[in-house]
Amino acid sequence: MKASFCRYSATGNTFLIFDNRDASLTSLSGEHFANWCNTHYVDGLLFLESSDNPKADFHMRYVNADGGEVEMCGNGARSILHFAGQELKMTPSEGETFSFTTMNSLYKGKGDGLFPLLMTEIKDWNLIDVSDLFKSEMSYYLNTGVPHTLFQVDDLNNVDLQENGRRIRYDERFPKGSNVNFFQLEGPNKVRVRTYERGVEGETQSCGTGATAVALSLGKLKGWGPKVEVQVPGGLLAISFNEDFSEVYLEGPVELKERGLLNIE
Repeated sequence: MKASFCRYSATGNTFLIFDNRDASLTSLSGEHFANWCNTHYVDGLLFLESSDNPKADFHMRYVNADGGEVEMCGNGARSILHFAGQELKMTPSEGETFSFTTMNSLYKGKGDGLFPLLMTEIKDWNLIDVSDLFKSEMSYYLNTGVPHTLFQVDDLNNVDLQENGRRIRYDERFPKGSNVNFFQLEGPNKVRVRTYERGVEGETQSCGTGATAVALSLGKLKGWGPKVEVQVPGGLLAISFNEDFSEVYLEGPVELKERGLLNIE
């Protein structure tokens, strides 16, 4: 048996995406998925599936590079919007906007342009004190679908991201772990970010939920907005939000890199 996939890059975040509406891939193990990620050098796998929610066009299941399913991936969600609209030619139920479920929430986004995604899980604003984990001018904790710790630095290039990221990610105050972001201010509403991602257990070229967390923390603490440009190693993301953060959008380029087949043993 073979499974067809599309390989995507969203500002350097890489994924294999599968149409799993027939549930043929659902029973495969996490070890199987981890092997696919390792073999194809991607950050994770995305499965477009049928949703039980009548308001949703589809369900997005996300599996990290370690084979574990997690709550959300911002760049993954924007990639699956491209897959739904451009590859599968699905028709959104709400005009130009798709609605889809994830592990914990309902999201909306467009399947073209810069694939803007309405971020619907913004919570736990500085709920956990992380100021002792890294010497920083500004530190913050925020969950933007997945948990993130944030630390401002003067020189992003001099941060030992692997050592510090791993240490912070496994701190006991995070029962399920935390993604770790270091950021450097570049000017008004412009910031550079590097991210250590749990599940990948290393630096990724981009992290949409991490970029969103950094932008919102700067909006909250420094009055930035209504649009923040976030430079990540893989490209440029933009996060737009209103004054009370009730509407938050993540957008940026998405590229289809390859179509292929995988053997299922």
